Amino acid sequence: MKGHAWDEGGSWIMGLLAMFCLVGCLRTPANSVHRPLGTDVPTTVIIFRHAERLSDDKDTPLSEAGHARARALVPLLTDLKPDVVVVSELQRTRQTLAPFLDHSKRVPLVRSNEKCADLAREILQFWRGKTVVVAWHRGPNVDLARALGAKEPFPVWMHDTYDLYWILTIKADGAVTLVEKTQPFLISR
Repeated sequence: MKGHAWDEGGSWIMGLLAMFCLVGCLRTPANSVHRPLGTDVPTTVIIFRHAERLSDDKDTPLSEAGHARARALVPLLTDLKPDVVVVSELQRTRQTLAPFLDHSKRVPLVRSNEKCADLAREILQFWRGKTVVVAWHRGPNVDLARALGAKEPFPVWMHDTYDLYWILTIKADGAVTLVEKTQPFLISR
C-alpha cells in the first residue's frame, strides 16, 4: 500500500484495528439482555415524616416549630441531591419541603399517602437508580417501606417523632436495606 494515506507510520494497521473494534462493539449476541440505563445503580428512597403539626386535624398545617424544622432541613436535603421529590396530598408534607423546594426551584410530585403500593411501583418503574425524597406520614411510612421491599421489624415513629428519617437502598437484585437517621439538631427560634 505504498503511497496510500494510511501507509505513514503503520497507521493503516491502526485504522484497520479500530474498524474491527467498532464492528465488534456494534455486534450484539441474539440472547443478550438489554437493561435500561441506570438499572444497576441502587435506587435510594429517603422517607421523611412531615414536621411538627399545629393540631391533630386531618389536614392541619405545620406549627411554628414545624416551620423552623422545615427551614433547618434545607442543607440536609440539598446534600442528598434528590432526583425526584414526592409529597402527600396533605399540606403539612408540602410545607415541610417548601423551603427546600423554593431554594432548589423544584416542584414536587403529589401522591396519596393512602396509596403507598402505587407510589412504590412508580418509584421502582420510573426512578430506578435515582434518589427519591418522600415527605410522608407516620404509619404510611411503614406501608411505603414494606411496598418497596424492606423487611420488618421497622423502627417505630411515635406520635411526636419528627426528627428521624429513613434511607432505603434498593439494589438491582431487589435487596433492600433500611437505615434510620436523625435529622441535624434543630435550634429553636
